[in-house]
Amino acid sequence: MLFLVMTQCRVRDSRRLIVSGLGLGLLLLTPREAAADAGIPMLPIAYPIILILLIPVIAIETIYLHARLKTNWRMTLSATAKANLVTMLLGYPLGWLLSLGLELLFWAGLASTGAGDRLDKIPQNIVVKMAGIAMSAPWMGPREERWAIPFAFVVLLIPSFILSGFVESRIIRHYDLLPSAIPAGRAVWQANVLSYIFLGIVGCVSLWVYIGSS
Repeated sequence: MLFLVMTQCRVRDSRRLIVSGLGLGLLLLTPREAAADAGIPMLPIAYPIILILLIPVIAIETIYLHARLKTNWRMTLSATAKANLVTMLLGYPLGWLLSLGLELLFWAGLASTGAGDRLDKIPQNIVVKMAGIAMSAPWMGPREERWAIPFAFVVLLIPSFILSGFVESRIIRHYDLLPSAIPAGRAVWQANVLSYIFLGIVGCVSLWVYIGSS
């Protein structure tokens, strides 16, 4: 009886988590119009791409984990889908918020020391521009370079990749996916490398085409 109650609680918690993530996604996909000089928040730009590519990401990781761990197809698909729903629906926005907090702290620190004025005097070559975009990827200032948004998209995939690998490896451990001697955690990280390479390539191409046509 106790086991049945605990199982029902886990199912309810999982459903609430997924519903909460869907609600958060809908809110983030309907941002209010901002002023032209207010900068570019990357979340409403990058998040729809992440959601659209969720199914192929699940497919890539499922195929890899099945081949690597020699696991049951249905169980592998179920574990991978649940792990990605959690990390993509909730993990990516949380990763963006963490990156935004670090960006604000970084620029506030520069402003407090007066280093920001010295940075403006540095010659704006490609390396300096890339460094500036990387440090302000969550919320960039107005940019004329066409490659700035795809580059920021790739930069923001880094904290998302770390968070996804960490969370997914722990979710999948609760499934019976271990007939192989290969540690499941290592295989999950390897599967995430493949799926995030896919996200980076397809996301950059999609953004490049979209920006060029707008």
